[in-house]
Amino acid sequence: MLFMDPEAKKIDFGLLSVIMATILLAYSLTPFITIPKREINLQIFNLLFLLRVDYTGLVSILAAGLGASGMSWLLQPRIGKGEKGVEFQHFLLPALTAWAIGVPLGALEINLQWWVVFLFGGLLLGAVFYSEYIVMDLEDERAPLAVIGLTAVGYAIYFVLSVALRGAGMRLYLFLPVIMLSAGIITWRLLKLRYAKEAHLHWTVAAALITTQTAVGLHYLPINPIQFGLILTGFIYGVNSLAIQCLKTPLQRKTIIEQGVVVGVFLLFALFFRS
Repeated sequence: MLFMDPEAKKIDFGLLSVIMATILLAYSLTPFITIPKREINLQIFNLLFLLRVDYTGLVSILAAGLGASGMSWLLQPRIGKGEKGVEFQHFLLPALTAWAIGVPLGALEINLQWWVVFLFGGLLLGAVFYSEYIVMDLEDERAPLAVIGLTAVGYAIYFVLSVALRGAGMRLYLFLPVIMLSAGIITWRLLKLRYAKEAHLHWTVAAALITTQTAVGLHYLPINPIQFGLILTGFIYGVNSLAIQCLKTPLQRKTIIEQGVVVGVFLLFALFFRS
């Protein structure tokens, strides 16, 4: 049973500080540690794939693990006996956020912009930890605001990832799995926040496939990273909004038109960022 102790509703800020400090310390050391990049050649069905492994990438993977395990430590006071399986969904966004911070950091030179991204990423990470702690109980009076915060952070993470991957000039086969996986995770988690008892696998797959196919088409167009990120974010937002409406009421033409307008707004915003 959740919340066996009323004091469990109060997050342990000391533990939260330790978790965030550990993750951010790992990233803050990257400007001062130089490890030669390694290239791994993989040949699959006569196709040669070149994978580059660097220090920032390894730190990002480590940070994702720290994000998931840190969320588990934070949630222990709010989890009663026999409820050990309920916390898995709360690991996803913290792990994804902790990992996503490293993507733009690895693509930027070490300058003021790097540190701005570092601080902004830290703020996002803290907001995700705190919000996930609150939504452990959707009946908490703070839960609606926390759900809104997690939704905004989820789309912000996807936008930042899309912009960073496009700006890094990565090969298509390298960034497509990231686009697909992150779209699926964000969609599943955001729908789970609103409809905890429903199965959302079909909408998760739909969002992942639609955004991935969109990314393939955009990859060959002469657009800048911000336009790329805005368009992809618009499509995943449209699919998720459509899913939410369909889970409430049967699909109607009005709903499709409304979400089409939303995607169109994102496309218009993208036009303003033409280089």
